[in-house]
Amino acid sequence: MKYVEVSKKIKLGVDVSEEDLKQALVTRFRRTFAVDDLREQPGNIHLSATSGGPGRMMRHARVNLNVTFVKTKDTVRITMYGYTQVAKSLLICYSFLFFMVLLTGLLPGSVSTSEDSGPLDTLVFLIFGIFIFYDINKRLSDAQEYLKSLLDSLETEFG
Repeated sequence: MKYVEVSKKIKLGVDVSEEDLKQALVTRFRRTFAVDDLREQPGNIHLSATSGGPGRMMRHARVNLNVTFVKTKDTVRITMYGYTQVAKSLLICYSFLFFMVLLTGLLPGSVSTSEDSGPLDTLVFLIFGIFIFYDINKRLSDAQEYLKSLLDSLETEFG
């Protein structure tokens, strides 16, 4: 699980209501994430979604966010905070791949998992584990970059 927080103060170029800002933000969320739960309240939004695109079978990260709006006459401060965690489909996929590597270790001439296995076999599992750890970390961090780009696009439209 990784904590995510993004905030931006937007100087509004046109007179726009808070509801219009919420609608524009929700539309952008739906383009970027597969939204599962969306609850709107006065001044904030609670959102549960997954990243990885709606057309893909495997999701990357589960995102739970609270979005607050503080609007004055000509500016708005949008703060998004919450957490991301690994999606179950990504965890299942990596578990399956790990067991497939173990299974290929049983074949003759490939990675050996017996007592007399050499250092090369250990290196294969180490590199595979590092790849999994790095990729999961990257998938969790991608959500924060998506949120920054959402706020930048809002600033472009309304700023």
